[in-house]
Amino acid sequence: MTINNIEKIIEVTFLLSLKNGFDRVSIKQIQEESGLAAGSIYYHFKDKNEILEHMVNKYLLGNFEEFKGAIRNYKGSFKEKINFIFYYKTKSFNQEKIHANSPTLPDFNYKDYYILLMSIYHQYPQVRHLFHEMHDDLWEFYNELLQEAIENEEIRGDIDVKSLNIFIETSLKGYIDLWLNQPNLLFDEIVETNVNLIWEAIKKQ
Repeated sequence: MTINNIEKIIEVTFLLSLKNGFDRVSIKQIQEESGLAAGSIYYHFKDKNEILEHMVNKYLLGNFEEFKGAIRNYKGSFKEKINFIFYYKTKSFNQEKIHANSPTLPDFNYKDYYILLMSIYHQYPQVRHLFHEMHDDLWEFYNELLQEAIENEEIRGDIDVKSLNIFIETSLKGYIDLWLNQPNLLFDEIVETNVNLIWEAIKKQ
């Protein structure tokens, strides 16, 4: 599958950023890796920061609708759905969704992916609003899932949805940090521990 110059520039920048960090990627490197002239890059993007915004939208945040659809269509118990979310946000999310959107992408280290995501958030405040908007949407999405689970009597009905959402989202954000920074812990062990503790707190007695 061929891609146009705009997509090629964004993809090359993404791959270089995974390897070196976005702040260490130069227009010259993008030019060399893409095979495009500098003039062609500047024809589409006024500077590297404009490439960054497009890159964040496509590769870091651009799979949110697919994520919601996958969760909605997942068949299984609510505990299995929670487990599915944990795995989807790491292994399946990156491998199946990012590569589906860009079949030309080679395999890459998915820990590097999350390190890149966190570094961009901290170092480039001009794109933070994109992260905030996505997390606001996620908050509403998880609220809907939890409310439906209560109405369907899949989980306890006496739990405050907001408090439960805080609890679950804290686990969903924290387990990636633990996975990145505790190499002696197996990923499956981290997920299983979180899912079991969440389920113990919310299951019907």
